[in-house]
Amino acid sequence: MNIKLAIAIALTTATIISCSPDPAAGLRSPVLPEALLDYSIEANSILNIELDQDPGWDARAQLGRVLFYDRTLSQNGAVSCGSCHHQGHGFAEPIALSKGLRQELTARNTSHIVNAAFQSSYFWDGRATDLAEQVTMPLQNHVEMGIRDLDVLVDRLAQIDYYPPLFEQAYGSPQPNVEGLREGLATFLRSMVSQNSRMDQAASVSMNNGPFSFWDPWTVTNDDIQLDGFSSLEQQGFELFHGKMLCASCHNGPSFNGWGGSFADIGLDMGELGQFSAGGWGATAMKVPSLRNVALTAPYMHDGRFASLDDVLDHYSHGILDSPTLDSRLRNWDNASPFIFEEPFIDFFPFGGSAEAEPVRLNMTPGERAALLAFMGTLTDLDFVKDVRYSDPFTSSL
Repeated sequence: MNIKLAIAIALTTATIISCSPDPAAGLRSPVLPEALLDYSIEANSILNIELDQDPGWDARAQLGRVLFYDRTLSQNGAVSCGSCHHQGHGFAEPIALSKGLRQELTARNTSHIVNAAFQSSYFWDGRATDLAEQVTMPLQNHVEMGIRDLDVLVDRLAQIDYYPPLFEQAYGSPQPNVEGLREGLATFLRSMVSQNSRMDQAASVSMNNGPFSFWDPWTVTNDDIQLDGFSSLEQQGFELFHGKMLCASCHNGPSFNGWGGSFADIGLDMGELGQFSAGGWGATAMKVPSLRNVALTAPYMHDGRFASLDDVLDHYSHGILDSPTLDSRLRNWDNASPFIFEEPFIDFFPFGGSAEAEPVRLNMTPGERAALLAFMGTLTDLDFVKDVRYSDPFTSSL
C-alpha cells in the first residue's frame, strides 16, 4: 500500500473515532412517551405573566427537549446543551468554566436556565434579546459546540431516524429546517417555568391575604408581610433581603433578576474577561442573574469565582471594589453630594452623582448572614429540578 495513502487512512480513522459520541454518554436514540407530555404552563399569580401556547406547543417542546440533550448538535458529537446545563443543578454546571467540544474552557460560567420566557435579554453580556436567536448561538460558538453552518446541521438531522417524525409532529413536515430547530429549542426553554418553591407557596398565601405589591421592595417592611410556613430566621432573611442588605434593589421581580433585563457592575476585579459590551449598560456590567434555585447553582458570578453563597455574601459584606463604573446602587450615599436634576419635579435621585461616594460596606453579622442564606434556600423549586418533562431522554425512560 502507498505509504501516503496508509497515513491518510490512519488519520481519517483517528478523526472518525475522536469525533464519535462517547458510548457511555447515553442512549443513541431518545426514549419518549407514546403520548405527548403536557408542556402547557399556567403561570400562577406570583409570576403575573401569561404564555401564548398554541396547539403545537407540546410537540415543539418535545422536539426541543430532544435537541437540547442530543450530542449530535455539536460538530464532533461530543457535547449537547445539556452537557453544561444539568437539571439537578438548576440547569447550571457545578464548575467555574465549562468544557466545549474539544475540552477547551468557555469564557463564561454556564448560566442556569429558569423562566427564560420572562426575560428580555440573554447571556451574561446581554448580547441576545430574542430567545429563538439565543438558542443557536452556543451551537455556533467555536469553543462550545462548533457548528459553522446551521443548514448543514439540519441536513445531518434529516438523516437521523428520530428527527423526521419529531419535526412532522411539530410542524407538519418531516424535513428539519433552521427555523424549526430554533423554535423547538426556544419552546422547550419557554416551558421550563419554576414557580413552586417554598417562597412561591408562601407568597401566594400572602398575596391573597393582603393588598401588597409583593415584588415591590419598597412595600416590604418589618412585620408587614408574613410568609406562611417560614421560620423566624427565613422571615428575617426575607426582610433583610428587601431592606437593609439592598439585595432587592437589583434582584427584584418574581424571578429575583430585575425583571429579566437588568445589568450591574458589582465591584469585581473584572480583568480581560469582563470587557464585553452589555447593550449600553457598560463594558463591566453583567446581567443580574435570577436567584431562583440559587442554592443549587454554585459556583457564582460570570466567571464562577465564588464557590459558595458564603463567598458571595463576603463580597457584598466587605469586598466591593471601587471603580468609575460601579453601580450606584452599591455606593454609600449617606455622606455624598446628591446629583441635582434640572427638571423641577425631581429634587434628588440617588442613582447618579458624586463619584466620591464610597462603595457600600454592609458588614453583615453572622446572624444576618445566616438569615439571608436561610431565605435563599426557600427559593429552591424541587419540582422543577425533578420534572420528567425537562429530563434527558437519552439517559432515562418513561
